[in-house]
Amino acid sequence: MKNHIIIAVLLLVLSLSSCKKYLDLAPNENITEDQVFSTAIQAENFVNNIYSVLPTSQTRAGDGFTAIDAVSDEGAPTFWNNGMAFNRGGYSPSSNPIGNIWANSYRGIRKANILLERLPDVPTISSDDVEIKKRLRGEALFCRAFLYFDILKFYGAFPIIDKRVAIDDQFQQKKNTYEECVAFMVKDLDEASNILDPSYPANLIGRATKGMCLALKSRLLLYAASPLNTPDNQTKWQQAASAAKAVIDLNLYPLYNVKANKADNYKDIFNVFANSEIIWFRNLGNNKNFEQAYYPPGISGWANTVPTQNLVDEYQMANGKNITDPTSGYDPANPYLNREPRFYATIWYNGSVIRGYTVAAKTKGIDGINGNNVNTTTGYYLAKFCDGSVSLTSGSGRQIMSVWFRIGEMYLNYAEAANEANTSPANDPLIYNYINLIRNRAGIPDLPIGLSKDDMRKAIRRERRVELCFEEHRFFDDRRWKLPSSSAIFAYRWNEAGTSYTKEQVETRPFDEKMWYMPIPQTELDILRNVTQNKDW
Repeated sequence: MKNHIIIAVLLLVLSLSSCKKYLDLAPNENITEDQVFSTAIQAENFVNNIYSVLPTSQTRAGDGFTAIDAVSDEGAPTFWNNGMAFNRGGYSPSSNPIGNIWANSYRGIRKANILLERLPDVPTISSDDVEIKKRLRGEALFCRAFLYFDILKFYGAFPIIDKRVAIDDQFQQKKNTYEECVAFMVKDLDEASNILDPSYPANLIGRATKGMCLALKSRLLLYAASPLNTPDNQTKWQQAASAAKAVIDLNLYPLYNVKANKADNYKDIFNVFANSEIIWFRNLGNNKNFEQAYYPPGISGWANTVPTQNLVDEYQMANGKNITDPTSGYDPANPYLNREPRFYATIWYNGSVIRGYTVAAKTKGIDGINGNNVNTTTGYYLAKFCDGSVSLTSGSGRQIMSVWFRIGEMYLNYAEAANEANTSPANDPLIYNYINLIRNRAGIPDLPIGLSKDDMRKAIRRERRVELCFEEHRFFDDRRWKLPSSSAIFAYRWNEAGTSYTKEQVETRPFDEKMWYMPIPQTELDILRNVTQNKDW
């Protein structure tokens, strides 16, 4: 059985038990609530417990290291049944195989509300306590906004709870409007960003900073301006662009661009611990979890999440042209030749080499499509996040991180929002500048000049799909853009000799417009009696 050990960013010093959904605070038998808030250090321990509720992006689609991207058209799960059930449409108000994100988020929100209520009463004994209390308020506001945004992007509008709710309270609140939800989170993030420092000493790494607050605000306002949530609204798109620019203008997060080999450079964004590009990550400890989860079986991996042919086809050639462009040089008989560097950093295919091992993703090959639950279903394996020097059979692991925000996303957020806010990308030179920064860092040429707004929109969406793949974006981008879902999932099946292949449809994932948002769990509606179920669920 696959066992995963995930070490969270912050050790839990204080353990609080839960006895009734998210409407409880049950201090353990050794400590009372008054003791929890008797000193600034104890209060900080309580905030550590709030951080522990925040999710890890690579483990969202059920058990183990199965990313939410495995239930988008860029990935597929191979082992864990939860992701497979979701992709078959097997979820409803009474059952959701990827878990109760609603309840988990409200548990953390309740803890944040308690902290914000009790923090003023914490004794201030020294000047250090003053600064700690100030920082803890900012951190709690950030965590509350982050958890509310998690609810918003999965379920849509929600009831705003900004104070403690007692266990025996009759909960009468209705959903707030989408606009009210966004405004509430923006208010929290604006206050937090004014409280928190841009950076902290190494012993506080992973705690909320000004940049984290602004990055979350950028993503929030981008989603809020998108077609799923707002009719075309120039003002909202401009607000989203301004939010992304605020992060960029901090000048704290230079694009990671160290190595001449652009494939290696791109991989190092996720493998070089706490590098310059990262705005926020969760520290998952020193281990081999990513390699165990994503390596092919020929080198003892489990291939929990694998890339699809749908994603592979989005990678351009090294000359920056789409493979559908007859002038690109793409050769269908040799489909992996001369692709852009990010392809080689992200995808292992038949013939890829890992630590001297040649991937045998072909018929009768040990890594081929054969129905085993540690084998690919698409003909590919996920190289991104893995350090190919790590052996699963000997040697030590490495410090790994789950990246939530990085500056590359902020450039893409700005480009998308500014393009939508203007009648033409020519009206704002930063659109081209920021997209080309990302492309040039990846080792491919600038976009062609003179693109129309629609052509630029397509270019930005393709760039997001490639640059940000498997970072928990595609699942939500598809929905917020209201794109027709790619229900057909494709694979390349290579022959036994590895000399030719057939393109096969390996999945048909049902989709209905009600799936733009997930159903609120019925167990929650049984408590929140004035909250209505999402449309058509």
